[in-house]
Order: sequence, then C-alpha cells, then structure tokens
Amino acid sequence: MQSLNKVVLNSEVKNKLMQAGKIGRDALEFGKSLAEPGAYLLDIAEGIENFIIEQGGKPSFPVNLSINNEAAHYTPYPGDRKKLSTGDLLKIDVGAQIDGYLSDNAATVEVGNTGKYSDLIDSTREALNQAIKKLRPGIAIREIGKQIGTVIESHGFHPVKNLGGHGINRYDLHSEVFIPNFDDGNGKQLKPEITIAIEPFASTGPGLIHNGAGGNIYILDSPRVRQDEIIYKNFNTVPFAERWLAKIMENHQRYLKDMMRSREVSQFPVLKEHRGSMIAQSEHTIIIGSDEIIVTTA
Repeated sequence: MQSLNKVVLNSEVKNKLMQAGKIGRDALEFGKSLAEPGAYLLDIAEGIENFIIEQGGKPSFPVNLSINNEAAHYTPYPGDRKKLSTGDLLKIDVGAQIDGYLSDNAATVEVGNTGKYSDLIDSTREALNQAIKKLRPGIAIREIGKQIGTVIESHGFHPVKNLGGHGINRYDLHSEVFIPNFDDGNGKQLKPEITIAIEPFASTGPGLIHNGAGGNIYILDSPRVRQDEIIYKNFNTVPFAERWLAKIMENHQRYLKDMMRSREVSQFPVLKEHRGSMIAQSEHTIIIGSDEIIVTTA
C-alpha cells in the first residue's frame, strides 16, 4: 500500500494508540480463551472481532488464525467449517484500531495444552521481551534482529528469516520499517517518534516460509484506490476479510473476482514453513518515543 501521512505522536495520537493497544490486547486474551479442541475457526474469528467492536474499536485487520506450519494470513471464509484439534499450534494475530490508529499483537496457543511445543512458544515470548528491552532511538535495526535470533536459537529452534516486524502508520499496518528476526546486517537506525510491531517467529524447521493458497484476506491496491469505492468507504486501506464484504453487499464473490482481475484488490497468500515444520509467534506494538518506550499491547 502507498505510505499515508506519517503519524505525529502528539498526546491525542498517543491516547488513541494506547486505546487501540488495550483493546487489541484484551481481544487477544479473549481469543486465547476460545481456542479449545473442536472450536470452529469461524466462531473464534467472529467472536474476537465482535469483542473489538463491543469495546469501541474496529479490527485493524481480519483475525489471523494460522495452524501448525502456517505462519500467517489465514482467516475463515463465510461458512468455513475448519475446526481445532488437540495438539494444534494456533497463532492468533489480532489488532484493533481507533480512528485509524492501529495495534497489532499475537500469541501462540497449543490447543488442549499437550505441552509438546511449550519451549517453541516460550522461545518467541522470550525473544520478544528481550528485544523490547533493547529498544531505544538510534539502535541499529540489526541489533534488534540479532537479539531475537540469539534467543530463539538458544532454545534449539530457528528464527523465520523471511518474516519480521514492521512499522505502523495511520491506516497503514505495514509501513517502511522492517524489523528482522535475525541479524540481517541492516545498519539503519531506529528513528524516534514512530510506532512499530515486533513479531518473532520460531520454527522447528529451517526457518523459511513460502506463499501458499489465498487466505481469504484482501487489500486495496494503492495506485487504484478510489475513495468512492465500497471497500474504501467501509475499510479504508486496512486489510479486509471476504466475510466482512459478504455482510455489506450481495454477489460479493463476483465483485472480488472483478476487483482482482482489474488489479484493484489483492489477496494475501497463507504463509507456510517450507518443510511443513511447526511455527510459533509472539507480537507486541510499541511506540518509540524520543524519551520513552511504550508497549501499547502489554
């Protein structure tokens, strides 16, 4: 997506970011409580999104519910009957927005609490917490990635090298900053007065992902955004779900096909580990102030 106006972190904006962070955090905790054997992904996703709306926010993006070797970008479609089984490793990735100011956080749940992948999950939590401790304006971005990779590898796993954290602007979930999950040699420094998400991914395999089939999540393509378009009027420039569109218009599937054919809309692919290995994820949204670091989703 095109880069929208850069956010100026005044007190009003910080308050909205903090409110979005709190709702996103509470929505994630609520979602974790729903992740039981036999639960339908559709019920979990809609339950979380309804929770966000009831708390006075809107989703930053469709709830991602990615299982086992899936890292990200799956959300249920209308009528989806996929459900959880004992032992599934479920990544719940969710965020809330207030007036376009976004939060983004994630956690991994081992369905049924079998304990088989507890250390994998812990490696991402510890990596996230240790990375946050290192944050300061001016730090080399590679140092953040190095910390994440070192912690994950100390647990015997591999960081996913072609996924990472990102900057966040108003109505722009993935802005120009990229936060790697390993030391990628990026000597650029972290600037103050920005908002970022850090999201370590750890794998029992080689730590590389590839694009799978579409995950029912879409986004307007920036060069063709029309402000009178139904998608823009309802979702602005944040990602949206097929099931969201189905609730506001008839013949939504034909509409989506036409919009994709004209390259006005793109679908996100499900991201999968190369060898079918298990993946865990943790994530927080953080404000990098000139004199303070604020984790909005803590």
